Amino acid sequence: MYVALSGPKGHESVTIREDYTNVDGKKKTRILETLGPLRKLGGDNPEAYLKALKEEMKEKTKLLKEEKMLSVTLSTKEVKKAEDGYHKLIIGHAIIFKLWKMMKLDSFFCKAFEERKNANRLLDGLFYLLIRRLSAPSSIRASHIACAGYAGIPDVPIDILYSVLERLDQCKDELIMHLDKFFRQSTSRLLDHVCYDVTNYYFESTKEGTLLTFGYSKEHRNNEVIIVMGLLIDSNGIPISFQLFRGDTMDQNTLSDVVVDLKERYGIEEITVVADRGMNSNKNLTMLSDKGHHFVISYTLKKSKDEFKKLCLDDEQPWEVEQYDKETGELSYASKVLDTNCEAKILLSDEEIENIKSQRKAEKKKGACPKYRIAKVPAKVHVTYSLKRKHKDANDRQRALDKLQKRIDAGQVKASLRYGCNQYLKFDVDCKNASIDKTKVLEAAKYDGYYAVITDRSDLSTEEVMKIYREQWKIEESFRILKTDLEARPVFVWTDSRIRGHFTLCYLALSVIRYIQYFMFSKGEEVLSASRIMEAINNSEAIIIGEEDKHVLGSCVTDDYLKIASMLMMPPLQKNMSPVRFKALTGLDPRPNLKKLVGKN
Repeated sequence: MYVALSGPKGHESVTIREDYTNVDGKKKTRILETLGPLRKLGGDNPEAYLKALKEEMKEKTKLLKEEKMLSVTLSTKEVKKAEDGYHKLIIGHAIIFKLWKMMKLDSFFCKAFEERKNANRLLDGLFYLLIRRLSAPSSIRASHIACAGYAGIPDVPIDILYSVLERLDQCKDELIMHLDKFFRQSTSRLLDHVCYDVTNYYFESTKEGTLLTFGYSKEHRNNEVIIVMGLLIDSNGIPISFQLFRGDTMDQNTLSDVVVDLKERYGIEEITVVADRGMNSNKNLTMLSDKGHHFVISYTLKKSKDEFKKLCLDDEQPWEVEQYDKETGELSYASKVLDTNCEAKILLSDEEIENIKSQRKAEKKKGACPKYRIAKVPAKVHVTYSLKRKHKDANDRQRALDKLQKRIDAGQVKASLRYGCNQYLKFDVDCKNASIDKTKVLEAAKYDGYYAVITDRSDLSTEEVMKIYREQWKIEESFRILKTDLEARPVFVWTDSRIRGHFTLCYLALSVIRYIQYFMFSKGEEVLSASRIMEAINNSEAIIIGEEDKHVLGSCVTDDYLKIASMLMMPPLQKNMSPVRFKALTGLDPRPNLKKLVGKN
């Protein structure tokens, strides 16, 4: 490996390269890593920077030229306890270490932690908590116990791990900005439209606090305190920012704070917010319009006014686009655009009230001064009909009705809440004589196949509106990754700063996963799910072979690990490696782990 410069003088880019011979016997050169512009990396003394970097590469190259054949001493000692057998080290986080460098997280956190006396330990602790979250998520205590099993991870005291969360809370905003800068440079990130959604996370506790309180749990855990998170992602599915709110905050009431934060943080004057029906309140829509933004939000036909339902379902306003099945002649797809107005009562500011009072006084008007104004936003509702969706809606409802009938037959209706299939339920005041309400079933069937999205953008066709709205699934998937794969809940910390730090860590882990997926997609590779990426990290291990100080690491990696490592242009691992060679290949030093796991015996 060696250092090379490319580009015009004064604008050189620093790269790490290596020479190799391909399968045809021809000598080739490949770039292992692009470090960036020399003028930024070298600061005031680029020559000293280059000299130090060349020495580092020289040392690494020397280590890589180590003799290929290794000799080890193997014991025939009987295995009477677990410690007598072979030990394993997790090595899959070499991928994360590579990304840690690529995303310049090392330099960011070095600067963020530099004023701390224990800065190096905090940095080690943060990297470990990140790889732990990306491999086998657990509490801080469980993570501390498992620390020795991760190659290159020093033994970090548990109090340092808790301190990491507190420090993450303090540098959350700077971290979000750092990640945004990286994603703008390294992806096709555009912030002309963003996807937004809200969910909540439960704590296995009933103790309330500043952030923790009882509220409507989306997982129906209403006997435990919760916290609310609002998440913004871009069109690539990569997170932009997040906000935390008290557990009793309604979903619709979070959007205003997030939009203000977007404008202050990124200076964005005009964006299109994409959200599901949970954000669809006239107050939100008028707020977005007042601030110069736009919206593309799911529209609930069932809750619209009767006149509007008529326009959607009847032929009073014909379809603008119609497509028919070639075989049956049945209408398979249709769309039309309906005009509407979003009206909302907006609380007047003190300044507005004073102006109105002055005007009323000049006009000698009597009576109380109004406290609200009526805001109107012209909008368009794009209504579509799909025969395929009609069949799906009917089948989904029938499954729900079958499930409800089983509950009725088993006498389990009393214990059920009025959500899901229970919307079709009717019973007496004392919950007796439960049955399926056929009127409600017939009413619901009217909307089979219909879907609607509302927007204030008149420049978009129905196809364009639906394409933008379909990106909403990415944020729903992001929440699933946070909750299921990264196990962001239940939360095992209780102070506000540690809670905020916990979610900042989860946000960072989600950003890493989403970037890996984006990178794979941009390279034309199979895009791995979050669970497969995490399994590739957690299930790629090295078996520690040999006795005394002559230990050898035997590679045992997954296909998915190899795919990601190859995509990131990481040097290939060897089947058997000395600890020094493993460090040269990955940057992770396993020797402290070996001393702790197997010692000298």
